[in-house]
Amino acid sequence: MTGPISRDDYMQVLVARQQAWHARNPHVKLPALYEWFIEDGDELYVIVPKQAPAPKKTVTPRVYRSAESLRAERDKLDADMARVAGAGDPGDRAATNLSPYSRSRAAASAGRRRFAQMDRALERYTAMSRRRDALDSRIAKAEAREARRNGDA
Repeated sequence: MTGPISRDDYMQVLVARQQAWHARNPHVKLPALYEWFIEDGDELYVIVPKQAPAPKKTVTPRVYRSAESLRAERDKLDADMARVAGAGDPGDRAATNLSPYSRSRAAASAGRRRFAQMDRALERYTAMSRRRDALDSRIAKAEAREARRNGDA
């Protein structure tokens, strides 16, 4: 190369170098990489167009939920927790004595169902309790944020 060339013309030079190499080395079956044919000093002759700067990202302000909406969600969750806590109480005192280890097959079957139902209710209640704790934390943060915004703090 004796003068400046565009990048497309430089690719043609690399293809020609690759074909000449393949002609000299016909026993090599793998394709030769273009990188092998870049010679020292080639970068002085290739004209690379300037890249336009990337557009700046527009920052959108974060949207927070209000403390009031979080309190409403917590109240709904409290109602659901009360419903789940009361679901394990059949209202029949004799039903609480059902055991999966009873001698009666019917009582043992009913006891297994009751224990499985209580286990599911306990798992749901525990998950709801964790969610309620998280909501309490979010409500405290929202109240502090709203107080700062209103200039109360």
